[in-house]
Amino acid sequence: MPHKASSLNSTRRRSPALRIDIHPQPRLQGLIAALAALAALCAGVACVAHQASLWPCLILLLPASAGFAWRMAKVQACRLQWDGQVWRSSVRLDQDADSPQRVSVVMDMDRWMLLRLQPLPARWWRPDHFVPVSAAQQGAQWGALRATLFSAHQEEPSVNSA
Repeated sequence: MPHKASSLNSTRRRSPALRIDIHPQPRLQGLIAALAALAALCAGVACVAHQASLWPCLILLLPASAGFAWRMAKVQACRLQWDGQVWRSSVRLDQDADSPQRVSVVMDMDRWMLLRLQPLPARWWRPDHFVPVSAAQQGAQWGALRATLFSAHQEEPSVNSA
């Protein structure tokens, strides 16, 4: 019996639509702040070992570095939606995502991932945004999210230049 070529070769399969909400993660934020304070402590102790008169700077450096890291590590609540062709995001959880994004996985630790969101079309004044997601936060959608991230073909959205 002759073997017929699969229709999958001529048309690309689309991943089903998916929507996830990303919430703030204060434990992760606290961990990053603690690591920054630890790094500042190590640098401060090294400086004090060379110049003992610098110890008052160490007292100011620790809370300043921890506070800065806490602020910079804050995860803003956002919504990500995959429509079968392109990822879209929204900075509010109560509205549909409308801003097209290129989403890529930067780190994959099985139960936790760091995603990079790149606004489309890419412009130098629109920096990338990094978002941590975890299996604990996404629950039953974790498997679908991983499958979509690793298997879906992202298309560039068409831009009308009128």
